[in-house]
Parts: sequence; C-alpha cells; structure tokens
Amino acid sequence: MSNANLDDKTEPKQQATIDDRENVLKVEGLTKIYPDGTLAVDDIDFQIKAGDFCVIIGPSGCGKSTTLHSLVGKIPPTEGKVILDGKDITHAPTYERDIGLVFQDFQLFPHLTVEENIIYGLKRMDLPKDVIDERLENVLEMMQLHELRARPPKELSSGQKQRVALARSLVLEPKLLLLDEPLGDMDYKLQKRMERELLRIHRELDTTFVYVTHDQTQAMRLADQVIVMNGGKIEHSAPVEEVYNEPNTAFVAAFVGDSNMFDGEIVGLSEDESVATVQTSFGEFTVSTANLHSPPADIVGKRMPFAVRPQFVKLGGDTDNTLECRVEDVIYQSGSGTQVILFAETDEGEEEIQLKSEDYLEVDEDRVTVGWDTENTIILERTSVVDGIDLDTDILGK
Repeated sequence: MSNANLDDKTEPKQQATIDDRENVLKVEGLTKIYPDGTLAVDDIDFQIKAGDFCVIIGPSGCGKSTTLHSLVGKIPPTEGKVILDGKDITHAPTYERDIGLVFQDFQLFPHLTVEENIIYGLKRMDLPKDVIDERLENVLEMMQLHELRARPPKELSSGQKQRVALARSLVLEPKLLLLDEPLGDMDYKLQKRMERELLRIHRELDTTFVYVTHDQTQAMRLADQVIVMNGGKIEHSAPVEEVYNEPNTAFVAAFVGDSNMFDGEIVGLSEDESVATVQTSFGEFTVSTANLHSPPADIVGKRMPFAVRPQFVKLGGDTDNTLECRVEDVIYQSGSGTQVILFAETDEGEEEIQLKSEDYLEVDEDRVTVGWDTENTIILERTSVVDGIDLDTDILGK
C-alpha cells in the first residue's frame, strides 16, 4: 500500500457537469528530442478549453517544462503541432504567438521601474499612448500595484515581484498565460496567498492559464484540468475530479493524492459485471469495475492492483469490505479532522493503510476494524503509459 505526499486538506475543485466551451489550445503529436538524443516529450496530445486553469504536473524530468516552453516557442519541437485558437503556431516566433509567460525567477528588468517593466511589451507593440495608459491603469488596479509603480525591482518583496511579473504578461491581453513554477521559491504562507491571488485574477479575466508545477497540492487547489506527465508521456489529462476519482493508471493514483493500494487476483464478477471480487493476501474484497479499460470478463484470472482513497476508509465493519488492523498512530489535525496510520498483517509482513476523517475520532484500541465500500474502490488495470514501469519498485517504492 502506498500514499503520495498530498496535503490531506486538499480536495479537487468543482467542475461544471456540462461544458460546451471551445478548445483554445490543441497539441497534436508533440515530440522533442534534444541534440544529445534525450527524448524529453514523446508524441503527446492534449486540449485545453477556453477559460480553464490547466495545471501540468509530474516528477522531475517528466517533460512538463519542455512542453511549456514548446508552447511559447522557446524550444522548437522535433515533431507535432501547436494550435492556438484555430491557428497553427508551431513555427511562429514567440512574439507572434499571443501567449504570455511568467517564470519562477520573474525575470524583471532591474534598471526599470515597476511601471516601466509592465509596459515594456506594450511599447514594443507600438500601441497608441492612450491604449498603453488605459491598460496600465487597469492592471495596476487589478494587481494592487499603484503605490509601487515607481519602485525598482530590488525594492520589492517576492510577492510583489510575482504580481509585477503577472501584470507584465496580463497587460498584453494574451489568449494564453503560461506559468512555469512561479511560486517555487516562496515560503508556504506566501505561496498560499499568491495561489488565492492567481485564482482571483483568473476569475476576473477569464483568461486561459497553463501552470507547471511539481506540487500536487497546488494542482488540486488551482486546477480545472490536470495533465499528469511521466517519462515524456501523458498519463492522464482530464478535469481534476476525474483524475482524482478515476485515475487512468496506478501511477496517477499514487502520484495525485493519497491512495491505499492493494494487489490481487480477479476471481469473479457480479451478474451485471459492475463489481469484481479480488483475492488478496488480506482476504477477498469487492471492487468497482467502472474504471476498467477492458471488458470486465477479460480480466478474470488476472492479477491487478486496486486502490481506495484514505477518506473512504471508515472505522467499524458496516461496509462492503473490512480489514483488521493494528493502530500505529493517531494524528489530530487542527481544523481538518483525524488521520489514522494503520498496519494490516499478511504472511509476508505488515502493510500500511491510511484513514482520514474530517471528524474528531476517538481511537483508544490497539487493534480496530476498518472498511470501505465497493463503489469507492477502483481497479487500476494499467500500471503506467510508460513501458517498463514496475508497480512495486517504481511507483510504490518497495
């Protein structure tokens, strides 16, 4: 069993059930091979709807930054297309792409004031002075920078520099704003404040954001759509609720959020094939087949992993599946309930299980029965979209 390091308070953002917006960005067959032969991005396809806050996440070296810089034109792709608002911009120069980019280090001009940094791009566009002045005043008000307009960057805090960098991109009114780990060097409190600021700006402007980070907690708090990358490929691209509740692979289940992960042989199906019975070293469990890629009948007799999120694990036996566990630790988290670390015994030893509740739980016993319902358990038919990935060593770290 495994869990990813995701803040237990994090829950996916809510997404509208009906979405008929147009895709503002389409990426088709994007591939990047560097001169030394490194395959950084491997034939990926994805779309982003107009007005979405899309977050690209994945482990270091997965290709997310290369993908972002290919979109803006900083890195030319080896193959594939980048289509923005119906126009092929694959080989267009950066300044013609109608895309803004905010870096982690902000890249403000040190010899220019806040105001001069913000309007630098507008002046290069040769816009009329009245247009430049109007856009400047609007963005200064939005970003609350009026009092800082005459200061040089060296007199600004990290949060203020972040707002100036955002203002410099937003004042150009781009169709797409790309953000490359812009909060990575900030402390936790400032990160949280700037996340709220980003969400406010996104709501007010209805601009499409593409945000790259390695931080799953930011992804879950910010995103409408999540793209999970691994080894230069896309493991899953979908609304945040789907990625969290119906992960495409075992890698996604482990990387995005906490998961208790099991492994066993599929020994039977319900009459309507909506439920499978799995024989594990802990006994038999029933799991939903809704997440399968193959027809349920094709998986009978095969060994597969399945997962249940910690918030679906309950104390007591009034559930479809139950398990006897030893209590290792009970952690009371101020304002966010209780986390219980448990161990279940098998012939091979003990395996960790996590339970999380929004309520304050009294856990006085050394051993307890925990359980979860079938509908909250998902079969993970695919380990990963990357060939040669091993569940135990590469994903669970055993």
